Amino acid sequence: MPRVRKLPEPKTGNPFVYKIEYTPWMRVKLVLGMILIFPIRMIFNIVLCTMILISVRLGAIGWKEGKHLKPWQQFLMLYIVPHIVRAWLFLSFGYYHITCKGKRATVKEAPIAIIAPHSNIMDSWMLSLFTWGSALSRRENEPLPILGTCLKSCEPIWVDRSGAKAVSTVQQMKDRIQSPGMWIPLVLFPEGTVHNTEAVIGFKTGAFLPGCPVQPIVFRYGQPAHGLWSHFGHKLPVIFLITMSQLYNAFEVEYLPVYNPSKEEKEDAHLYAINVRNVMAKALGKETTNFSLEDLRITQLFVDAGLPKDTGLIEFNLINNIFNVRVGPLKEMAARFIEMSTCKCARVGREEFLSYFCWPVSEHANLLFDEYNTCADDQDRMRYREYVVGNCDLVFNVPDAENIASVAFKVLSGGSERLSRASVLEYMTERGHAVSKDSVEALLYKISQHHDLNADGFSAFVESKADVKVLLHWLIHGTDSL
Repeated sequence: MPRVRKLPEPKTGNPFVYKIEYTPWMRVKLVLGMILIFPIRMIFNIVLCTMILISVRLGAIGWKEGKHLKPWQQFLMLYIVPHIVRAWLFLSFGYYHITCKGKRATVKEAPIAIIAPHSNIMDSWMLSLFTWGSALSRRENEPLPILGTCLKSCEPIWVDRSGAKAVSTVQQMKDRIQSPGMWIPLVLFPEGTVHNTEAVIGFKTGAFLPGCPVQPIVFRYGQPAHGLWSHFGHKLPVIFLITMSQLYNAFEVEYLPVYNPSKEEKEDAHLYAINVRNVMAKALGKETTNFSLEDLRITQLFVDAGLPKDTGLIEFNLINNIFNVRVGPLKEMAARFIEMSTCKCARVGREEFLSYFCWPVSEHANLLFDEYNTCADDQDRMRYREYVVGNCDLVFNVPDAENIASVAFKVLSGGSERLSRASVLEYMTERGHAVSKDSVEALLYKISQHHDLNADGFSAFVESKADVKVLLHWLIHGTDSL
């Protein structure tokens, strides 16, 4: 595999951060709204929310998985609930202007509706005004008193990850698609999470695996979008307060033409998802980005550890397309990067990087650090993004990668059955590396925490850590071989 070395910088900023820059006049209007508008709307909110919950509860009574709602329940969800929701949005949130463009396709024309961008706490309720649709949801949501009830009233497909006997989610989707007119359409948010809508983030492929036609639907909220919900923005109560305190809010939904997949797209769900996303981004006048839900999951690890919010943004879709690496290994790399970052910063310095592997700073060690750190703006400190690219790039280009642990054990153990401080020091001294006894002890201790110091234990340790494999290859063959 050719060396990648460096990837282009992201075209967009962090999609999971949203903050409105309020001007003095906007602040005055917000305060007046909280005093004069919010109390009245809160009364309507309590009354209408109660009506919605009662209606949804009635609509879910007696529903069983794989079955249809009773005719009277379908009438309730299709004709009564949307009117209550419209009154709720009008009186409680000031959504006076809700417009609809395009035409909703029939279930036979497009069994699945795809919605983007997913950004607002109101998205699902806005959708209910125009389309009664079924959703995919985690099995864990079923027993929840409010969310579970709302989902049951929409004949959901529960996603069960608990065992091999669980029916495939994709198969359930195909079963519904092959029975046109029997089920309400599936309505999915393929981005999988909310974001700030500056760009359209990566789509999950689940909605495209059945290979059937889909209808893209785009949402547009008035600007500034006070109700935008991002993971690193205002909390839900604050969003509700701000939205309900506005004099008015605006919303627009546009139904795009049905997208019929080509033969190649039916066989490649990833390609199908990319092409549909491009169509929706063009309609929105937005760029696409390689950030995705996986970036958020990795970023959350860094935030929980006290590191900056941007640390974990690596453009997962781009990394995955090039190296075919999954979230699991990336989370392991994130855990090691957090351990390296003793100062809890977004970058790791040379000494932090090398000391993590109990390695002294030297000319050879600096060469290895430079192989990882390709960031031009700071050659002495490395971001997590460069660390990931370096690991993936160097590991895939290590000759005889599967045998590197075996070779390393032989040379480091001096031919004996176990690693020892004396054998490691002897080899390192012969190679001209200035290594202290304490450094060797620290390295052996790190290995022995979870593995035996024999050949099998050492091999398991190396295979579990991609960057260790790179270090060992460098140790044996030198940096020129990289």
